[in-house]
Amino acid sequence: MTGPLDHYRILGVPASASPNELRDAYRALARRLHPDRLIDPAARRIADDQMAKVNEAWRVLSDPDRRAVYDRSRQPPVSFSAPAADLREYGRRGDSFSDVVVSTSTGCALRVVPVVAVLTVLAGILIATALLGPDGEMPARMEAGRCVELTTTVKVVPCTAQTPAIVARVVAGTTCPTASVAVMLPSRTEQVCVAPPRTPVP
Repeated sequence: MTGPLDHYRILGVPASASPNELRDAYRALARRLHPDRLIDPAARRIADDQMAKVNEAWRVLSDPDRRAVYDRSRQPPVSFSAPAADLREYGRRGDSFSDVVVSTSTGCALRVVPVVAVLTVLAGILIATALLGPDGEMPARMEAGRCVELTTTVKVVPCTAQTPAIVARVVAGTTCPTASVAVMLPSRTEQVCVAPPRTPVP
């Protein structure tokens, strides 16, 4: 089964043909295909079929109103479905920033700078919490003359008669003065020399 007949193709003219071109094409085909010119019955039947198509094409295309209706029927149907999806890489339909043109370097900076800022803030928080004591205060520096409490860690405390004192803070591996012991600090690059209670600090 074939689709609908193309009247322009049957007459051998383009869709933009003028009425005179249509008439000339019809007359030439009518003279050539008219069944009365043929004697053989089989050839007459074929010519009859072809002439019927030519007559129908002429009937439709010769009348301006019928031709307009026919031309509209040849157009693809208009789809009333949802609007086409927006295939732009960024933004949505109606996005007020979709038409903003940004250079590659600026676009890269706009993506990287917020990430760097967040990482910097997080690093600052981490460093601050590492330096601050459990009560949120800066721990006292371990300098000569300060008193310490020795448990599993070294902690600066107020001096009393029973607390050992720091006599020196030196690079790890350095010999401490006599009557003091070396205590390695968590950094592993420094140590403090701690003397027993009531030892004079130089």
